[in-house]
Amino acid sequence: MDFKRIEIIFLIVFSCLNIFLFTSYRQNQHVETTVGTQVTEKTSTKQQMKDNQIIVPKLSTKTYEGYYLASPVTSRTLEQHSSQLYNQRYSFSGDQLQGHFYQPVTGKNRAALLRNLKIVIKNPHQILYGKEYRYSKVFSTANRLVFTQKIAEGDVFDENGELVFSVSNQRITNYQQTYISKFTTLREKEDTISAKQAVQDLYNDNAITNGATIKWARLGYSRLLDANEHTVFIPAWFVAMENKSSGNIQIKHVNAFTGAVMKNSDNNSLATSSK
Repeated sequence: MDFKRIEIIFLIVFSCLNIFLFTSYRQNQHVETTVGTQVTEKTSTKQQMKDNQIIVPKLSTKTYEGYYLASPVTSRTLEQHSSQLYNQRYSFSGDQLQGHFYQPVTGKNRAALLRNLKIVIKNPHQILYGKEYRYSKVFSTANRLVFTQKIAEGDVFDENGELVFSVSNQRITNYQQTYISKFTTLREKEDTISAKQAVQDLYNDNAITNGATIKWARLGYSRLLDANEHTVFIPAWFVAMENKSSGNIQIKHVNAFTGAVMKNSDNNSLATSSK
C-alpha cells in the first residue's frame, strides 16, 4: 500500500472520529431538549414527527453495503478525448466540458425529447462516455435534464460526475459535463443505514422543519473530503423535503455509514423539482 493511500485512510479515520463525536454531542443535546420539554423517552421518533406535522412516506428499512472510494481531484479525461466530438462546439471550465450542439435535440413533448436525447447520449461522437450516465428524474427540473454518473458501486450524486442538458421550449442546445475517470477502493465494504433511519437521524439533528413533507430518499455516492489531491466519496442518503409555507424543496445529505448530516448538504449543483 503506497504512502498516499495510507495518508488518505488516516484522514478518513480522523474525519469519521470527528463525525462520531459530533453526532454523539448532537444526540445528547436532543435528549436534553426532550427532557426539557417533558417528552417521555417512550415517545417514538415517528410520533414526535407526526406531532410536528412532518409528513413522511413509507420508507424502506433495507440496509445496503458500500465503500470508501477515492478519485483524483483533477481529471483531464474529457479534454483529452474531446477531439472525437462532432457537430458541436465546446470549451472547458476547469474539468467541466461545456458543449453547444449545432443541431438542437428536439421533441414534441417531454417524453419524446428525453427519448431523442438518450439516442444522442449513446453516440460517443456526441457525448463522451454517455453510456456511463443514468437519467435522474428526481434531480431534473422543467429546464434541466440531469444524468448522474453510474459506477460499479452505485450512482454518483455529485457535481463532479454529472451530465446536465439545458431545456428551452422542448429544445436542447447546450450541456455541461463532468466525469470521474477512476475510483480506488480504500477500505472493505461496510453496511449502511436504511432510508428510514436516515430520515430519523435528520429529525434528531433538527434538520427537518415543522410541517415539512419528505418527498423522497435516494442512496448515492457523495463527496466526504479532499485529501492529498484526492476526493474521498462515501454512500450517502439524499433526502428531499418540501417546505410547507414556501413549497421549496431542500435536499439534505446523510452519511450512510454514521447517520451524520453531511456538511455539503444543499451545496451540490444537483437540483430538484416539487413536481
